[in-house]
Amino acid sequence: MAKKLFLFVIILVVIGGCSSSKQTLNTEEKPELIKTSKDSNGNLAFGFKYKYVYQMVSPVKRDSLFFSDTNISIEFAIDEMFIHARVKNKTTQNLSISIKDAKIFIDQRVSQVTNFNYLNEYSYSPVDHQLNIEILPNSFVILHLAPSDNVFLSSNNYEVMGLYPYVDFNNEEKSKQIYGNLGRKIKLYLPIETETEIYDYEFEFSIVDAKKVGVYQPKKKAQATAIQTQFPSEIVIKGEGLNPAESFIASTLISFFVLISAYFIFAREKGKI
Repeated sequence: MAKKLFLFVIILVVIGGCSSSKQTLNTEEKPELIKTSKDSNGNLAFGFKYKYVYQMVSPVKRDSLFFSDTNISIEFAIDEMFIHARVKNKTTQNLSISIKDAKIFIDQRVSQVTNFNYLNEYSYSPVDHQLNIEILPNSFVILHLAPSDNVFLSSNNYEVMGLYPYVDFNNEEKSKQIYGNLGRKIKLYLPIETETEIYDYEFEFSIVDAKKVGVYQPKKKAQATAIQTQFPSEIVIKGEGLNPAESFIASTLISFFVLISAYFIFAREKGKI
């Protein structure tokens, strides 16, 4: 009888130990649930991202961010960090944009301009601001401009701060600040030169709305390189007045020119020529 009682006690201890182990495993799984939990308002941890809606107020007032005269046509798109501009040369002579003389005004703050090679919001790198950007007749260039004061180097990556705050981080006060930016203005001064004249273009934009566009999820930006020089093939790749065959020939000639130039520079440095 004593043996049976002893065996029964052992069985109870084993079962109790297994039950205790199972509870411990469940407790360790709880932190996983916390990582994907939502706050009391149902928002994800990083908050919401907002998109500002701009209206052009100068040199003409219109909802579309577009301007045209006898020299150029220019289309703008403004996101959180950049003023993107597609500038077309409507003349029969070369035009030139002096980026080092361009300026961005945010309310009362003025800054020089940095132009970027831009793939997407996580992959971009600055272009040498001393470079004048040439626009051939009936061709266009695309600029990605940010205030130089907003550009900084972090862990060998070029980062760009927002033109205005655009994430609320689940904070009601920050959300009010974002909506409080309605009516504020951004101005771009862009000097464009011909062979004989300099045209001082000033484009002013006003924030007319702020829209919640989704949950903000920060992502690691792609590794950026040092300041680059923008090659002709990257600046002007086609003319709108060309047919497909002519565009292909023009692109091929430009690429050939860049390769030949690179070869002679390399050969000269090696003392072969």
